[in-house]
Amino acid sequence: MNGTRLSERRFGIYEKALRPAKWPEMLDDARSAGYDFVEMSIDESDERLARLKWSTAERRKLASACEEAGVPIYSICLSGHRRHGLGSADPAVRHRADRMLDQASGLAADLGIRLIQIAGYHAYYEPSDPLARMRYVAGLQAGLALAAQRGVMLAIENIDTVDTASAEDVLALVDEINSPWFQIYPDVGNFAVHGLDVPGNVGKVAPHAVGMHLKDARPGQPRRVAFGQGSVPWGRVFGVLGRSGYLGPLTVEMWNDDPDTATAQAADALTWIKARLVIQDEKRIPA
Repeated sequence: MNGTRLSERRFGIYEKALRPAKWPEMLDDARSAGYDFVEMSIDESDERLARLKWSTAERRKLASACEEAGVPIYSICLSGHRRHGLGSADPAVRHRADRMLDQASGLAADLGIRLIQIAGYHAYYEPSDPLARMRYVAGLQAGLALAAQRGVMLAIENIDTVDTASAEDVLALVDEINSPWFQIYPDVGNFAVHGLDVPGNVGKVAPHAVGMHLKDARPGQPRRVAFGQGSVPWGRVFGVLGRSGYLGPLTVEMWNDDPDTATAQAADALTWIKARLVIQDEKRIPA
């Protein structure tokens, strides 16, 4: 049954949903809230980008903490490329972006992390440029060559800008790069940000999905929308997932604004999601 029932899947929690603390405490909080794994964030901040340069000792320390807590880090959300774009017109910025991707796959391999989610921003802080996508794809291909050698998969995320917004956008990249090591890590909420048909887009990407962000959102509002308060039609989305045969993990993406209630809020979100998945399971599987 574990491979069939949506409510019995492995669930992860995005690092930024947890109270800021040292890794052993964050892993314990995730476990207390009912999650099976954590997704690490390497975003635009200097603090998180510094993780790419961790020493061997620092990497071993985190690996040991995960083993002791019984909570692995399954994936890295590499959104730092919003600051240093793979598709930048500036060769120096592209060099930094390439180096980040190389370092990220090395970090993942050392920590036993299977998957790096790549944000679909071509060159976020630069004017629109018709050549940005071409440069972005070249950067992905170069980074993928190194990641695949390390046994680390890259997966593209549909984002909150028009660079990579729809199922068609991410599927076009998968077709162009044409590697089993490059797949899709869809963000359910980001389809809603653009006012797209969320269940339809989820169904299109599901055959190539190796992870999935569960997040509520509204048109133009991609963050900090409580589950059930946005425009994602969750019943229909989960119905599509059940019919698609998607077997991968599900990651709850939230942002913590109150450290004192973060663990409870993360637990409540998981309870809310599982309750709706149980309904879908009951529709699909006879008692």
